[in-house]
Amino acid sequence: MSDERVNVRGIRELSAAFRKVDAEIGQELKDAFMAVAARVVAIAQQRMPHKSGAAMASVKPRASQKGAGIAFGGTKAPYMPWLDFGGSVGRGHKPGVAWSGAIGRDWLGKPGGDGRYVYPAISEARDDTEAATYAAMEKACRSAGFDWSDR
Repeated sequence: MSDERVNVRGIRELSAAFRKVDAEIGQELKDAFMAVAARVVAIAQQRMPHKSGAAMASVKPRASQKGAGIAFGGTKAPYMPWLDFGGSVGRGHKPGVAWSGAIGRDWLGKPGGDGRYVYPAISEARDDTEAATYAAMEKACRSAGFDWSDR
């Protein structure tokens, strides 16, 4: 073994830049995801048959540093999933018993997709979601001093 040393310059600066990206990327992604979720909500609300009301107002964007979501229904519009996916409700409905209610709406739902409003809006905004995520990462990296280029 030799006692030769190798000195590398710029490691501290590189580490600081990585920390800056790490600190900024979370907020950048959250902001980008919220913008995408808000766009999906607007698309879903435009597809709804009534342009006002509790069901439409219950569709809300949600975002975190790790992703986005759309909340709908809740206590003010518990029937919103029925409007979107279908099923039966009303007099005679027994929870857990399909089509037991007096009021039926064609079923368009299946786990993870379909529906009338929310999932079609998510599908429509797929390209925007990808572009917004990429742009948020690029912005955070550039602000930390990294060269961001497609090679």
